[in-house]
Amino acid sequence: MASQEKVSVYNLADLKNTTDDALPNYLNSLSFTQSHTLSDMRLAIGYTAFAICAATFYWDYTYGFESTKLYTAAAVAVYTLLNGILTFWIFYVEKGSVYIGTLKTGEKISVTSEISKFKPVYRLRVTTWASKDAVGVTRKVEREFKDWFDGKGQFVALPFQQMLASSVALIGKCDPQRVVSKEVEKEKVEDNKTMDEKWASLLAESTGVEASETTPVKGKKRSKK
Repeated sequence: MASQEKVSVYNLADLKNTTDDALPNYLNSLSFTQSHTLSDMRLAIGYTAFAICAATFYWDYTYGFESTKLYTAAAVAVYTLLNGILTFWIFYVEKGSVYIGTLKTGEKISVTSEISKFKPVYRLRVTTWASKDAVGVTRKVEREFKDWFDGKGQFVALPFQQMLASSVALIGKCDPQRVVSKEVEKEKVEDNKTMDEKWASLLAESTGVEASETTPVKGKKRSKK
């Protein structure tokens, strides 16, 4: 069922943010307990920097600049340091983290996401741990946004959940009803192809030639000899 909120199908940032928001909702419904440690730390740094700005304004407004300029200079230095720490935290610690969760059985999952600048593909890096002391197993998943957004820009939950359950064994274990077999998934991909792409695939299968070699290139003419 599609959600009521619509986003522009041409805005990759909106597509990513909407999908990122849907991912924790789905995993939390599967009895994962989400860890908010990374986001809490980011909020703590941000609120501390804001508190310093507010205190500096209060000092200057109440006592004047001359009597508080040393405190203001110290506050600016601390604020700059906190912003540097925040930038480091976002880019080198969180690294695009969308979800970290644990099951009661001790199994753990960590999900990060990213997109390319001009390609409507959602890239996931999913790491799972079978137990607390186990070595993590990482799997990369790449799918186009059109697989779970309709033409009007509405997010459709079912195909997105099926993609996760079918691609990640731990999620599929928690939600086996959403697991789609490879044969069914292949049929869905074929249904989404254009007629030219289908003919190219059939020709490639019959001749053993790559599909990219059989697809006609528009706008090019043969040179006359």
